Amino acid sequence: MKIASEPQRGLAGDVANPLVLSDERAETRRGVLGRVYDSLFRQDDWNIGLVESPITDFLDPSAKPKIVWLPRTEFSKCLADPFAVTRDHKTYVFCEEFDYRTFKGRIVYTEIDGIRTAAPKAAIELSTHMSYPYLLEYESETYCIPETAEAGEAALYKAEEFPSRWVKVGSLLRNFPAVDSTVFRYQGRWWLTCTKRDDARNSKLFVWHSAELLGPWKPHAANPVKVDIHSSRPAGTPFVHGGHLYRPAQDCSRTYGGRIVLNRIDTLTPSQFVEEDVAVIGPYLNGPYAEGVHTLSAVGNRTLTDGKRFIFNRNAFEHEFMRNAAKLRSAATHIVPRRETNLISCGKKPEASTDPGGNEG
Repeated sequence: MKIASEPQRGLAGDVANPLVLSDERAETRRGVLGRVYDSLFRQDDWNIGLVESPITDFLDPSAKPKIVWLPRTEFSKCLADPFAVTRDHKTYVFCEEFDYRTFKGRIVYTEIDGIRTAAPKAAIELSTHMSYPYLLEYESETYCIPETAEAGEAALYKAEEFPSRWVKVGSLLRNFPAVDSTVFRYQGRWWLTCTKRDDARNSKLFVWHSAELLGPWKPHAANPVKVDIHSSRPAGTPFVHGGHLYRPAQDCSRTYGGRIVLNRIDTLTPSQFVEEDVAVIGPYLNGPYAEGVHTLSAVGNRTLTDGKRFIFNRNAFEHEFMRNAAKLRSAATHIVPRRETNLISCGKKPEASTDPGGNEG
C-alpha cells in the first residue's frame, strides 16, 4: 500500500495517519537502519590462510583443506586478498592491509619461512584505496596489478627491489575503474578480467585482451561478457588443469565475499566468452573465519586463501559513527509506528505483540 495524495480512510471512516509509511517505504527505511547497524556493530574482519595442497585440489567437491591462519598482529587492521611468489625457499605473500581507522587499504607483504611468519611490511601505498595485489612473473620480472579503482585505472607495477620497492611502469586500462583485475596469458594472448566500480561491481564481468602485457588492451566484443552476482567478480589466480582453464570468482549473492565459485572457461576469444561453474568453495565453517571467503590463489603446490568473520571493532565504530550519523537521524525521524485504527474502530482491541523486541529473526 502506498501513501496517496488524498487522505485514505479506514474501515470505519477514520482518516489514516499520513505519516505512517507504506510497507515498501518502511521496509526501505528498515533496510537503511540495518545497514547502518551492521556498519557500526558488525564489521567484516578478514585474515589470510595457507593450505599445503595445490589449487587444483579445490575442484574436488569433497575436499576439506586444512588451513593454517596467519597470526594477527594488529586488531585495528585486517589482511585479505593474498597472492604470493617463492624466492630462495621463502614464500612472499602480498595482500591488502585494511585499516579500520581510515577505511583505506594499502599493499603489504609478509614472509613465510617454514612455520615462521614475519610482520607485514609496506610494499605499495597511494593516497587512494588499494587492494587485490595480483602478481605475475614474466620475462624474469615480477609485476603487481593492485586494484586502484578509486584512481580510475588498472596500473602495472614492477618490482625494482623485490619485495619492498615497486615502480609504476604503465596503465593497462585508463579511465576505467577496474575492480580486482586478473591478468593471465592463454592461447598466445594476454587476458584481463575485472568488474567495474559503481557499475554492479559484484555482477558484471568485463574482459580485455592484448598481444603484449603493456598493451594496447582492447575490450572484448561482448562486454560485459557476463552478468551474474553468483560467479562474475574475480577471486584469484586462473589455472589450467586437465587441458581446461579455470577461473575463481566471488559469489556475493548472500553477502560480500560469501564464497568462491570455480568456473571452467570453455570458450575465450576476442569475440566469444563461455564459462560454466563446476565447484563451490567455502566458507570454511570449521575455523574462526566462517562467514566468507573471496580469494584463492596458487603458489607452487600450495594455495592461499582468506576468510571472513563478523566482529565489533572500536576503530571501525568510531569511523562509521561519524559517517552514518546523518543517515541514522534521517531514517529514524521518518519511521512512525503504524496506528491500529482499523481494529479499534471495529470494536476489537489490537492483540499484544508476541515479539516484544520486534525482531524478525
